[in-house]
Amino acid sequence: MREDEYTEFKKTTGELNEAMVSISSILNKHRRGKIFFGLKNDGTPFKFTITDSTVRDVSRKIFEAIRPQIFPSVFTDKIDGSEVIVVEFRGDDVPYSAFGKYYIRIADEDRELTPSQLRKIMVGQEYAENWENKTSDATIADVDEKTLENFYRNAVQCGRMPDYGFDRQAILSKIGVLNGDRLTNAGKYLFSSKNPIVLKMAVFATEHKETFLDIAREEGNIFQLIDAAVGYIIKNIRWRVEMEGDGIHRKEIPEIPIDALREAVINSFAHARYDLPVQHEIDIFSDRISIVNPGSFANEFEPIDFVSRDIHSFLRNETIARVLYLCKDVETFGSGIRKIYSLCNAASVKIQYTNTDTDFMLEFSRIDRNKPLLSGQKNGRINDHISDLEQAVLTCLRDKPDMTNAGLIEKTGKSQRTITRVLSALKSKGLIVRVGSNKTGYWQVK
Repeated sequence: MREDEYTEFKKTTGELNEAMVSISSILNKHRRGKIFFGLKNDGTPFKFTITDSTVRDVSRKIFEAIRPQIFPSVFTDKIDGSEVIVVEFRGDDVPYSAFGKYYIRIADEDRELTPSQLRKIMVGQEYAENWENKTSDATIADVDEKTLENFYRNAVQCGRMPDYGFDRQAILSKIGVLNGDRLTNAGKYLFSSKNPIVLKMAVFATEHKETFLDIAREEGNIFQLIDAAVGYIIKNIRWRVEMEGDGIHRKEIPEIPIDALREAVINSFAHARYDLPVQHEIDIFSDRISIVNPGSFANEFEPIDFVSRDIHSFLRNETIARVLYLCKDVETFGSGIRKIYSLCNAASVKIQYTNTDTDFMLEFSRIDRNKPLLSGQKNGRINDHISDLEQAVLTCLRDKPDMTNAGLIEKTGKSQRTITRVLSALKSKGLIVRVGSNKTGYWQVK
């Protein structure tokens, strides 16, 4: 036996006050735990006198110190032949205080919560109580049949759900998203055909939100928009080609691991806050890809902490996360960030994140092909200033050298006259050269 985030050892009831702090911190983190009186920190017995009044003193102290009130099991047991007092407790009415102060469990230590941490727990608890399992305005008739069928098939195939046979009402009831004939909020956002969520996606010419090369807006449920977001990223990132060892076959390799991007997208939809009108966002810049989900990071730790430590992950939307787990969109709880960092480290892709009170943004670095043109010296002279529109056209031609004027017009939304003027300016600056005829040739970007 050893102390951990769920378990605390005390040598005697002379440490009752410290034990109350541990109960508060463990409840605030895990909603359940155990305290042992009669064990040293290393888990070996420490003999002390235990009577009926000793056990009553423990119960009374819990009644007096812990708020909101809990009703633990307090009993005696024997470990290695030595009598100990065991306190088993649980409670969902977070946050809990001990002597009027609030604590959180970190490994085997109890730390007092800061006001901001306490506020986040209280807001998160209020959200959990008032949103996910609350009955929505959507009925079982609003379920998108294809989404539910795909979920059920995948859950059965991966072995995480028995094959009951496809029955809409039975499946929704089994996974806990149906109240009578109406969906819970979690069920609505997972399976509704009424497009409960908005996803915005865009490709920008530079590292700023100035000139965009493409913009899209999708509405749908969580499953539909996860596929839409991943598909949009795959379509708009760069791929390189490498030959296989046989010198005949070739393989395409993305600039950022697709599994890492998909994991980030799934996490975004699993951990977002949905109690207010929200929009998920995918922004593809020249130097990075940003995945933005509504709601701050749902844990008191930093994301990087989950990479190097085995930390219990707080689930903002437990039902949504559990459903995604059943169909294997979520592999295991709490491992998503570690997987993202591991894949990106292997591919030399840098990751950074921004966490605010309103949203959480995860960003993946990419090589910015614009930088040498904007800042370098070319052919013995400094390049002239390049406008955002010129940069947008350069990016298009760099990604697709055979793009026609009509294609540039469609991508940029500009007129034929404007595109002709921009191409002429880029040629005069020595940044592009036409190779071959106007009909069958291509643009060479220098």
